[in-house]
Amino acid sequence: MRGGDRKVKAKELFGKEVIDANAKVVGKIKDMEIDISTASIRSILVKSGLTKQVAIAPGDIEKIGDKVVIRVPKEKIR
Repeated sequence: MRGGDRKVKAKELFGKEVIDANAKVVGKIKDMEIDISTASIRSILVKSGLTKQVAIAPGDIEKIGDKVVIRVPKEKIR
């Protein structure tokens, strides 16, 4: 996420809707993967549809507000 010192608590992210670069809904944030050795977020896990879960790299986040906007299209998310 750009903006350097912007801080957001994890509990504020859970449940937020994620929108891709083409304004398509990806899903809602459900969890995060943390790298314990570096104390950093490896990915944000988003529930997409009934059973699919996708991972979004923190660097792909464009903006966090009422919704989380990412820089990549939904089709390119793993």
